[in-house]
Amino acid sequence: MARKKSPGVRLPRVAKGVWVKEYQFHGNFFPRPEGGYIHYLDEGSGPPVLLLHGNPTWSFMYRNLVKALAPHYRCLVPDHLGLGLSSRPKKKDYSFRLADRVSDLSALINSLNLTEPVHLVAHDWGGPIGLGWAGANPSLVKSITLMNTGLRIPAGYQPPTSLGIFMTGLWGQFLANRANLFLSGILRYGSVRPIPPGLAEGYLAPYSHSLLRGAIGRFVKDIPLKPSHPSFGALKNADLAFDELVRPTLFIWGLQDFVFTPAFLEDFMARRPEAQVLALPRSGHLLLEDEPDKISAALEDFFTKIPKASGPEVLGHGQ
Repeated sequence: MARKKSPGVRLPRVAKGVWVKEYQFHGNFFPRPEGGYIHYLDEGSGPPVLLLHGNPTWSFMYRNLVKALAPHYRCLVPDHLGLGLSSRPKKKDYSFRLADRVSDLSALINSLNLTEPVHLVAHDWGGPIGLGWAGANPSLVKSITLMNTGLRIPAGYQPPTSLGIFMTGLWGQFLANRANLFLSGILRYGSVRPIPPGLAEGYLAPYSHSLLRGAIGRFVKDIPLKPSHPSFGALKNADLAFDELVRPTLFIWGLQDFVFTPAFLEDFMARRPEAQVLALPRSGHLLLEDEPDKISAALEDFFTKIPKASGPEVLGHGQ
């Protein structure tokens, strides 16, 4: 894995293993004006595709999709601050809120000087982050693909007890960060197909020490279940953006996800009935581990069939 360091960049200590052969990409680093840096992949050429991961994953999750799309598309895959190969800010320097994530993404995209809008592909927390950014930058969005994510709670939905445990103050932070149970639990129960140990190492590699896992627990604490939560307004903005930003849309869903259950997919489909849907009965939350080839083929087909007149063709024009 080629990782080119910019001056002053201190990379997280990453455990090596057989997973490295699956992640042979050139690393890029965007220096944040506020300090620290965001690691991202910029692979291939052609129409840009922005691939956003969630918590506690990182750009490694998109490795197979990047390999499939890069021959015809420019794949942009950032690691959110505090995750993957991005820097680890201290709590005193960063609030770890959804609004900060949207701001980080906006700064990164602005630095890339794109000449055409992106196909937005988002999973888990990548959904609110990506749509929060898209709502403020509609001319930069060509299409929207959502995978096992959420913007609002479907009627009658109850979060799993296991998720609630990680949201309980210092004890939840201890379990997520010190004990690393949030990530290990996702790896154990997040896919239908068991993840081979070598690939599981890839997900674990950037989080080999508890000091590297702080953002995992803080992402969990930032889930805004009540209007009083500090990130509730930012999530509401992302939700409104989804309604207002009319673009070709594809939903890809692992139906065995115990967090983003089929109820979330049904809610999205009711809001956008014209959207294309790929429902995967034998996939879980980590659906890209269960059905990578099927998902890659669906995305390529979706992108190819989008009319050229759909969405803004020149940045700064359109909605």
